[in-house]
Amino acid sequence: MSRPKVERRKHLRVEEKIPLKIKDEGFDTISVTKNISCSGVFCQVDGYFPLLSKVKIVLLLPSEEKSKAHPIHIEGVIVRSEPVKSSSNPDCRNIGIFFSRIKKQDTTKISTYINSILAKRMVIIN
Repeated sequence: MSRPKVERRKHLRVEEKIPLKIKDEGFDTISVTKNISCSGVFCQVDGYFPLLSKVKIVLLLPSEEKSKAHPIHIEGVIVRSEPVKSSSNPDCRNIGIFFSRIKKQDTTKISTYINSILAKRMVIIN
């Protein structure tokens, strides 16, 4: 008998496409998130970042004004890296980045953004 899967994440995660730049000592790339939480992002990149690599991220968090974005500067660590099986590019990888250093006010901005997305998706049943 299998046990039910227990969610270990501390923060809600939403599937959203948000532009970001990822940079380490020898490489930088531009990508779009597949999902985001207050503690990290999951995205696809063309290039290899070894596990536990320290990276700098600039996340362009959308604002309520469609024409503006809030650039958020974050330090992170690569905690997941796996090849994309369906890609014709052998360097294409899905990576998970844990936010190791982020300002409290930026965490609040991300949380507010996630909550607004979840509120828009909520279905009210009478």
